[in-house]
Amino acid sequence: MSLAIDRDLIDNILYEGAKIATIYPFPLYPNLQAFVDSPEVKAEQAKYDPGKFDLDESARLMTEAGFTKDGDGLWAKDGKTLDATIQAFETIHGDIAPVLAEMLRNAGFDANVNFGTDAFQNMVDGKAGLYLFGHGASLFDPFEALNLYHGKFSSTIGSAAGNNRFSRYSNPEYDALIDEISPLDSSDPKFIEGAAKALGIYWRDTIDVPVIQWLHRIPYNNHYWTNWPSATNPVMGTNGAFWAHTGMLVIASLKPSGAE
Repeated sequence: MSLAIDRDLIDNILYEGAKIATIYPFPLYPNLQAFVDSPEVKAEQAKYDPGKFDLDESARLMTEAGFTKDGDGLWAKDGKTLDATIQAFETIHGDIAPVLAEMLRNAGFDANVNFGTDAFQNMVDGKAGLYLFGHGASLFDPFEALNLYHGKFSSTIGSAAGNNRFSRYSNPEYDALIDEISPLDSSDPKFIEGAAKALGIYWRDTIDVPVIQWLHRIPYNNHYWTNWPSATNPVMGTNGAFWAHTGMLVIASLKPSGAE
């Protein structure tokens, strides 16, 4: 499925050419950009090529897995198509979800979008299908995003791991890397090396498929209060969403404009 995603086309269709599509499970804030620019991460990226768009290779992998295309051109096995319904939320995914579904259908996957009230519960329960959701973890270094996939958070189908951990992934090799870098400072070369290896496993196993750095489209009004976060005013480097854990930091840093 990852091979069916054309990230360049996503940038052109949805973002007028801005480079918003991604291969990373975290946004590229300055410190995280420095991490992905490191030789260690570049080596893993070159090895696994996670952003590759190749419908022929996608078809080859599906054929090797025992699927054949039915009369509608959809991948099927034992008389059933592969359920690629995307569970999503119309208010925030109304732009990207239909585009992804169309790309998947073009590659032969039985994709559609479920914007219904059951979408979130389906994610929590582990219902078969695809989940479009954010990671909401790393802002400064990659640890918290990578830690989402630690085996201790892998729950059984029908139960929730909490805090939007949906992967149900469990791999002792991966867990050992996360445990090893957990006590280290993110500037420690051993942290960078271990985190890069964990990111490599994330790509190798396609734990999930990163698509975009999701933009918070939040309007700010500087008439009464100033010092809102912006491209030219990163404030404390916090997430500007008022509903996030850092929301109170944003509010506490505001300054009165003096307007009445």
